[in-house]
Amino acid sequence: MIIMKKLVVFLALCLSVVAYSQSRYSLAVHAGYGHNLTYGSFANFDIDAYLPINPYFEAETNLRASTANCYTIGVQMRPKFALPVGELFLEDRLMANWIARDHVNEFMHALSLGYRMQYVSAQLGFFSRVIVPTPYERNSDNGSIAEPFKLLYRVEAFVRPETSCWNLAVAISNVDDHMMERPWNPMLYLRAWYDVHEHWRLHLAGKYKNAGMFHMNAHYYASEVRVGAEYRF
Repeated sequence: MIIMKKLVVFLALCLSVVAYSQSRYSLAVHAGYGHNLTYGSFANFDIDAYLPINPYFEAETNLRASTANCYTIGVQMRPKFALPVGELFLEDRLMANWIARDHVNEFMHALSLGYRMQYVSAQLGFFSRVIVPTPYERNSDNGSIAEPFKLLYRVEAFVRPETSCWNLAVAISNVDDHMMERPWNPMLYLRAWYDVHEHWRLHLAGKYKNAGMFHMNAHYYASEVRVGAEYRF
């Protein structure tokens, strides 16, 4: 729970900085519908904040609540370095999931190296996860499970340059803003956005994950559709 408390504090600090900043950051709200064989149908509600600190560093925070009785807090920090072609970045990601209906907490940390250009972005790295059942009983069959050094990957391609006012993108990855999967459980993404105003952007996204094997949450997110709006200051 110490990690969870740190994430909450960091999220609050980021949002407080956003509240007093007047340029370059954005705040997005999304609603989604998902279905899987374990939970049936459920709805997700997300709040995402993006904060570019300076030309060399950016941060994001993510908060999700689901009617499947799952709650997530995530933080990403990215130092970035401009190259003659494209941009190199290092992503440090912290995430905590409270899966109340399964009486399980997940605490995850990921570190990856990425490269992005106008039409493609790629990341490769590692993540670790600790699964803690509730109530936690030390030195018992109900103890925690550690999964160190899992492979992380993400590849995304864009139809137009990433900075365009509208775009379509397709990606394959075993991580997103709300979960981290084992390497053999890739997730497929399709997303689009459209700028209706200088400050307003609309989002539409879909995600599909195969049922999977050798996996505690084999049907956790089988499919999902998400819509939302983003306000850019």
